Order: sequence, then C-alpha cells, then structure tokens
Amino acid sequence: MGKKILAILLCIVLTGCTKSSQAMQERLDQEIATVSALPIPSASHRKPFYTYYTEPSIGHYRSTETSNEFSYQSTKFVMNLNVQAIMDSSTDITQSIYTQKPIAKNTGSFQNMLDETVSYVCEIYQVDRHYAVFFTSSAVNLFGVSDVGEAAELAGKMYSIARSVVVRKDVVLQVYTHESAINYEGEAINLYKDIAPEEGTLQELIEDKTRIDNKKDKVNSKINAKRVV
Repeated sequence: MGKKILAILLCIVLTGCTKSSQAMQERLDQEIATVSALPIPSASHRKPFYTYYTEPSIGHYRSTETSNEFSYQSTKFVMNLNVQAIMDSSTDITQSIYTQKPIAKNTGSFQNMLDETVSYVCEIYQVDRHYAVFFTSSAVNLFGVSDVGEAAELAGKMYSIARSVVVRKDVVLQVYTHESAINYEGEAINLYKDIAPEEGTLQELIEDKTRIDNKKDKVNSKINAKRVV
C-alpha cells in the first residue's frame, strides 16, 4: 500500500514538472517570436570591438572592452563578446558543457544589421528556486539568474540585445590573433576555453538574486505588520 502511494505521489510530482517545463518552453518560444518580429534598432552603444542597442528599461552597471553587466527589473545579467566563435567560425555554440537538461531551449539564427547570419541557442535551467538563462550566439554570450516568472522575459531581452550587436571582426582578429594580447587583467571571460560563465560567477548572480528577494520579503513583512496594527 505504501509503495502504491509513493508511486502515485512521484507520478504527480513528475507530471507537475513536465507541465512546468512545457509552460516555460511555450513562454520562451513566444518571447523569441515576438522579438524576431520587431525591427532591429540602430546602435545606442559603441565599443572598440562592437556596437549594440539596449532598451531604456535596461540598466548598465559596468563594462570592459569585451564584457558588459546589465540589469532588468532588479535582475543582473552579463554579456561577453564571443571571441572564440568570432575567430573560429567552426565553433559549435550549441554544445553545452552542462550535464543538467534545460527546462526550455530555443535555437535558430537571425540576420543582423549587416545582413549577416548569426546563429544562437537560448537555454533556461532550474537552479534551486531560481532560473539560469543562457543566450549564446556566434557574436556574444549572455547569462543571468531570475525568478520563474521573469526567466522567459529575460531571455527575450537578451535576444533583443544580441540581434543588435554588430562586431568589428577585422579589429577583433587584429587584436586577438596573437595569444600575448589576450591576457587582460581582471577579464571576466576565458577567451579560449569555456564559452559559458564560470561556476563562481553564476553562483554570485544567484546570491545577488537571493539577497534582493530577501530584502523584498522583509519590506513586505513590514508593510503587512503595519496593516495589521
């Protein structure tokens, strides 16, 4: 009898997880489709190696020559220039280094402002009670950690930025052809190894998100307490 109850409970949990994954996949596909239907705006930011556009709702924290840290509705996310893929067009951007299966995934390609074909893969992973969003293209990599209700929307914002990126390939090749030119102190990415963020960087984003959530909970508790009084 106990085994039957356990089997029923397990079936319920698995069914719930399947429905949750399906819902996330549908939301991700819808976000990508919505952004794809929009025109690509002219660049609002220019860097030595590339130009890109961000909506007014996207906040800017800091940047280096090859990376940027953004925020959207209190959620931080990072964009790195994908130097490896730019220098080697045979780089397989769809090959994930993670053993965990994403709960949602969208792959394809788009035409940038120069009418160049840019391949991409977008994946959403569940990390405890948060969701890690990865957007990798043959030009840039973006990643961030959000709540379940914001994950697909964050992926859409990443896609919107990625579509606007125009890389100055000649400059990238000129600067990064010689390995000695790659060793920038404090650089956020390892240009010739993993194209995905290091575990410590991802954990930092999760911890930032947790701190924000805890602050929100404390504020809500104070508001509720005042209402009771």
